[in-house]
Amino acid sequence: MAGSLKGLIFLIFVVLAACSSKPDPQKKSLQVQALDVTVFRVYEKRDISFELQYPARTKSISRVNVAARVGGILRERYFKEGQFVNQDALLFKIEPDIYQAEYDSAKAQVEQAIAELNRAERDWQRIKASYEDRVASEQQRDAALSAYEQAKAMLEASKARLKQAEINLKYTDVRAPISGIAGARLVDAGNMVNPGTVLVTITGIDPIYVEFSIPDTDLHKLSRAAVQQSSKIKSLKAELFVDDIPYIHTGHIDFIDSVIDEKTSSVNVRAVFSNPQGELIPGQFVRIKLSGLQIKKAITVPQKAVLQTPLGTAVYVVQDGKAVIRNIKLGDRAGQDFIVEEGLKPGDMVIMDNLMKLRPEMPVKIVQ
Repeated sequence: MAGSLKGLIFLIFVVLAACSSKPDPQKKSLQVQALDVTVFRVYEKRDISFELQYPARTKSISRVNVAARVGGILRERYFKEGQFVNQDALLFKIEPDIYQAEYDSAKAQVEQAIAELNRAERDWQRIKASYEDRVASEQQRDAALSAYEQAKAMLEASKARLKQAEINLKYTDVRAPISGIAGARLVDAGNMVNPGTVLVTITGIDPIYVEFSIPDTDLHKLSRAAVQQSSKIKSLKAELFVDDIPYIHTGHIDFIDSVIDEKTSSVNVRAVFSNPQGELIPGQFVRIKLSGLQIKKAITVPQKAVLQTPLGTAVYVVQDGKAVIRNIKLGDRAGQDFIVEEGLKPGDMVIMDNLMKLRPEMPVKIVQ
């Protein structure tokens, strides 16, 4: 009885042991089931074109105060405030009567000096001949020569006064020294003005400056890319966007400051754009895009595949059917991609989706 009871107990233990050692189908399924993923195959190293955009502001290329150069009553104004005026356009008229009279007087003095010179020259030639014939004395010869030379000097002085009178008369027409937008008048017609009185300000807008700042890190990248291409930063193509609308004309960089601002760690840069229609006005906020440079022999990866970890940036790559995390060093952006400086090589399979579900060494299945 006792022996049969022991045998029954042993049989039950064997059965239980066999049941406990039998694999759980569901657990086995969880262990071997792989996560479906889409991957990006890293290309061979290639040249990547890149561009940089910055906020910018337009600035007048020139701003000139138009001042009276002679005194008098301001007679008329010939422009509208805010109007575009061409270089040498007539802006104001200063009363010319006095200056016209001075010009006429100076012109008459020149004619008189010419007549006096002709008379003195005739006297000199006559006395000179008489002296050679021993008829006139040496004193008479010297006096005639002196009178002749004085007459020549008087003529030159008269011509100089005529030239000055002509200039003053010309200055009664106040003309635009540059092409641009005329500002508000500063003096009304009918007022007395003196030499130096500012009458209006003209702002040049064609061409027009666009000023912006480049971070020192970007400046280094631009310089490095320029060296690789044996070109210069100033040869970059500059494009402009006004309220996200492309501006029709392209420009070029004409100035790069030689000092980096310690407060902003950036360098001031200026570009020049043609503005024949006056679409851009000084002080306008715009956005500038620099393009035309490449990074040689670069590896790229889509931005959405990149993860931020406590140890830095990383991606998941497929290796032996498993997701393996790989730390990488990123460079610049290239469109929707990042340039990878370290951590990836051509042929690597970078996982693009299901990143939140992935764990290191998790089995994966490439579906696309």
